Amino acid sequence: MSYTSFSIGRPGRAWDGVEPGSDAWVAMQEKQMNIIAQAGGTTVAGGWAAGIGKFVNINTYPDIESSKKVIATLGMHQLFEVESSGPFIPTEEFMALVE
Repeated sequence: MSYTSFSIGRPGRAWDGVEPGSDAWVAMQEKQMNIIAQAGGTTVAGGWAAGIGKFVNINTYPDIESSKKVIATLGMHQLFEVESSGPFIPTEEFMALVE
């Protein structure tokens, strides 16, 4: 069963001093995306949420274990500091749970 995660965080320490758009930046971006892809993940949406000053990402995975592996691997490589990561539940599904 597939799993969709909603993650909030900021760049990890590995990004410190890396110039946006530089070769090093491109290489780190590729490394980060490869970690997600190797776990069978796909980024549905991602970007900077100015209102909270964090990056928000919605990714799908084959299962929850794949999602947990990605979060652990990104943290281990200091690519992403996770503030929150968990299941993304569509509004309709959530409302059915609380009725």
